Amino acid sequence: MGKMALGYGSEFHLLRWLGRHRIEFNKRIKNTIGVDNITWLDFNFDKTNEIPDKELIGLEFLENEPEFNKVLNSWKNEWPQSGNSMNWDLIGYTINKNIKTWILIEAKAHLGEIQQSCGASSIKSKEKIKNAFSNTAKNNGIIIKKDKPWTNKFYQFANRIYVLDLLKRNGINAKLINIYFVGDMISRNRKSPRNKEEWKPKIDEIKNYLSVENSNLEIYELFLDVDK
Repeated sequence: MGKMALGYGSEFHLLRWLGRHRIEFNKRIKNTIGVDNITWLDFNFDKTNEIPDKELIGLEFLENEPEFNKVLNSWKNEWPQSGNSMNWDLIGYTINKNIKTWILIEAKAHLGEIQQSCGASSIKSKEKIKNAFSNTAKNNGIIIKKDKPWTNKFYQFANRIYVLDLLKRNGINAKLINIYFVGDMISRNRKSPRNKEEWKPKIDEIKNYLSVENSNLEIYELFLDVDK
């Protein structure tokens, strides 16, 4: 968990919307995925951080689920267990007719937050990730382009797709919502879109790079203004 900026950045704005505008925030989320109830999970505490909180990491949000050991074993077999795991901006769930669906949230406020490459330190770990991505693509009818490997450029988006597929294969329902904040602070080193249209070229680039434009993956987009 990085240091939260005061007054700008995706973490700050997500905390604002969740804390000070929760009714409207929940309304937007419900409308985006077509549900009528949401329960959000708390973060963990961590007194070693300046702000003593810790994001939910990896698959720990599933620890009370009946399928937890099954999906955890699959994850351990398919994904490196050393180094950094997936850090989630927000996680919740909705229940409909006794069926739980997990809601995974990723938030971005400027274009610099979009691109990441795989930081695996060993060749073995990187190959394991490549194999996991390859299987994920096959499971969802996606062809990974040779010149656009999922370990490069949009790696975070790709590993979230992997998690969606992993959960699905283990009988767990989940949806991913990418929240894009509009109107965040602009500086020399930050390009923050002023509207939905300014986000669209980068989002289209991601979808094209990962070849997910026409997939049936449960991925959604939500645009939130920072001030209205």
